Amino acid sequence: MSRRMVLYGLASILAFLPLLTAPPASSQSITLRIGHTTAPTHPYTTMAQKLAEQVKAKSNGTMNITIHPSSQLGGERDLMEGLQMGTVDMMSCSLGVAASFVPELTVMNLPFLFKNAKHYTEVTKGPIGQRLLKAVESKRLVGLGFYAPVFRVPQNNIRPINAPADFKGLRMRLMEVPLHMDTYKALGANPLPLPFGELYTALQLKTVDGNENAPATLYSERFYEVQKYVSLLPVFSNGAILLMSQVTWNKLTPQQREIITSSVPDALAVGDRDYLAMDEKGIEVMKAAGLGINTPADLKPFQAAVKPIYDKYLEKMPDWVKKDFQEIQK
Repeated sequence: MSRRMVLYGLASILAFLPLLTAPPASSQSITLRIGHTTAPTHPYTTMAQKLAEQVKAKSNGTMNITIHPSSQLGGERDLMEGLQMGTVDMMSCSLGVAASFVPELTVMNLPFLFKNAKHYTEVTKGPIGQRLLKAVESKRLVGLGFYAPVFRVPQNNIRPINAPADFKGLRMRLMEVPLHMDTYKALGANPLPLPFGELYTALQLKTVDGNENAPATLYSERFYEVQKYVSLLPVFSNGAILLMSQVTWNKLTPQQREIITSSVPDALAVGDRDYLAMDEKGIEVMKAAGLGINTPADLKPFQAAVKPIYDKYLEKMPDWVKKDFQEIQK
């Protein structure tokens, strides 16, 4: 063999060597950002921490998720728009705001839809939940899952709520959300859209008789100091949805997508656990403070009272959403 041929062979090997040692595209490190609007101690954060932990472990450190709480990346609407444009990768979003972008999700916000946390979880983890997650794709989003099986419940100074008639005449502070306002009117209450920051004083001065929110919020804001009754009535879901940007999703390899989707169930389970624990603590604190706490025995009279609300908000929904609504209420 000539010296020239030996040199040519060595050159060929050296030229090919980088192809053997270069990492495959799927192993290139990536960092995803997940944002939300709540505090660093909130279940939105603990859920995201679990997701980041799982994704990093399953990808051998090649996929990282950084968590941005407290509206660092913007409010919920800003984050949703960021997902659609691809400037934000992931977010946890309240179902109320999510439905303003994906109308089909309105069904999840209808009053007295879910009996309890178990019912919410069964629906959202089953076929109905999967259909609703699929619906978000038309808005340049990827639905990864629902969580937070907790509810907004009424609190007031006049009487416990055991039947729809107990709402009659109550001046209730609500968020300025048409569905919420319409529901409380249908129940006979007088809803008032006061700013949240003014609510404690308004309750103290008896400008309003009551308010509604998740038990965890009712206790953390210390409203129990100026209220007498809490009724554990699941008027509205206070649930959440985990979303991803379709722009980001389309850049991922099939292996990276599988790492994310396989990590989601454990992460959502942490969010569910922490939400329920937070509500349970809120109820215990309010009970210890002397508030009357009751649980109405039957949702059917409340559902009958808000039937006009169902008709109004389902009217323009596709048939499959209407069928799913009927299935949930069985």
